[in-house]
Amino acid sequence: MKIIDPHLHLFDLSLGDYSWLQAKNPPYWPDKQLINRNFSIADLHLPAPFAHAAFVHIEAGFNNSQPWLEIEWLERQCLQEPVDNTQPLPATTAKQITPSMKTIACIDLQQSTASFAEQIVKLSQYRSIAGFRHILDEHASELLQNSQVQQNLHYLSESGFIFECQLDGADSAAIEQLCRLLARTPRLKIIINHAAFPSLDAESFITWQANMQKLASFSNLYIKASGWEMFNRAYDSHQIETIVTLLIGYFSLQRVMLASNFPLCLFSCSYTQLWQTYWQLAFSEPQKRALMYDNARCFYQF
Repeated sequence: MKIIDPHLHLFDLSLGDYSWLQAKNPPYWPDKQLINRNFSIADLHLPAPFAHAAFVHIEAGFNNSQPWLEIEWLERQCLQEPVDNTQPLPATTAKQITPSMKTIACIDLQQSTASFAEQIVKLSQYRSIAGFRHILDEHASELLQNSQVQQNLHYLSESGFIFECQLDGADSAAIEQLCRLLARTPRLKIIINHAAFPSLDAESFITWQANMQKLASFSNLYIKASGWEMFNRAYDSHQIETIVTLLIGYFSLQRVMLASNFPLCLFSCSYTQLWQTYWQLAFSEPQKRALMYDNARCFYQF
């Protein structure tokens, strides 16, 4: 069974900033120390019957002011031959990069149009770049109403890159603003991170369901189901199955993907155990192939 993991993070604490991993900074998770270490491609090994075909690396706070540095570091990890890690990685070496990795870079949606365009051009030189993320979270409604943010997302839509959208699906004000943006920007290729954090609270869960149905009406919007440990360290397979079944019903099978959120998934289980849990969900083999491989391959253009 070939796997594409469309949402994971790798760390090198000696090179990157990762301020969010420090105990003094949010999020204030009591178990955060578990992931405050280096993680490399070698940590992504999966045993048979799984075959790790590819992955999408999502920005992890390596250097938010110079996001290309994270991409350079990542592409070094995937070079076919060793390079001098003390030297910048020129774009001309891109032909050596394995096609098994796509990257999502950090981007500041609030910067001026000129600065935003300059960063997009600079980052587009790297072969692995597939899109960009500015974490919206609790500021989603405010940011999505910002005219500069809207202009930059329009520019992104014209450039053909993906916008990775992380926000709370029970935040109705934010979802309303996102729907307005999608209506105005039909060419924006957008994917929701972590199933928009479905809540364990009954009332919030009802709101989340209604908001997911609103978003599903936009054919250019896809969704990744992952990050279960973010809202419940003790989640079970039944919860995953319930959420994924709902998402398939709203978005269709072809617009839903399963992902790991590695290494944060380690708060609850090992990387292998998570994919074994996914494989044991009560879906048909063709459905599981779509959720675990085909949809990510098509969306991220592997």
